[in-house]
Order: sequence, then structure tokens, then C-alpha cells
Amino acid sequence: MTPEDAARAAEIRTRCHPARITEIVTEVAEATGWEPQEITGLRVFPGLVQARDLACFIARREGFSLTQIGNVLRRDHSSIKTALQREQRRRGGSNAQ
Repeated sequence: MTPEDAARAAEIRTRCHPARITEIVTEVAEATGWEPQEITGLRVFPGLVQARDLACFIARREGFSLTQIGNVLRRDHSSIKTALQREQRRRGGSNAQ
């Protein structure tokens, strides 16, 4: 995923427009070139993990809990927390929710 892809995908949602996590996954998939099933799947290719992290970040920004995000992405809450931390580091920050 290129920086342009990540920037475009990051603009998918704003706080004033809540979405279901599955919609977020679908839109991130479209923006990054992966299939939604790949983002929620078990594979761990670097670009795919980055897209998954982005979906977690957007869902968390929308106010979903770590458990809610994990249920859709088929991961436990600690994996979601780690994904949020990775995405936050990519964005140049040190604080993840």
C-alpha cells in the first residue's frame, strides 16, 4: 500500500458519520486493493496487515470498542490494541487508544 493509498483510505470516515465496522472494512478494502475477506482473514502479508491496521484505526476513531472491532476482524482485543499502536506509529504519533 502506497502512502497515497493510506492517505486516501484515512479520509474514508469522519466522526460525524458513524459506520458499521463491516462498512469500514469494505471501504478500506476498496481503497487499498484488498478484498474485505482478506482484511478479516488470517493472512499476514505486510500490505494486508497495514490495511487491517487502518481499518482498526478508523473503527476505533468512530467509537467502536476493541472487542467490537475484534469480533468483526476475528481477533482478540489485545491484537486490535497492537494494530492501533502500529497505525499510530505510522502516523507519527505515540499514543494509541
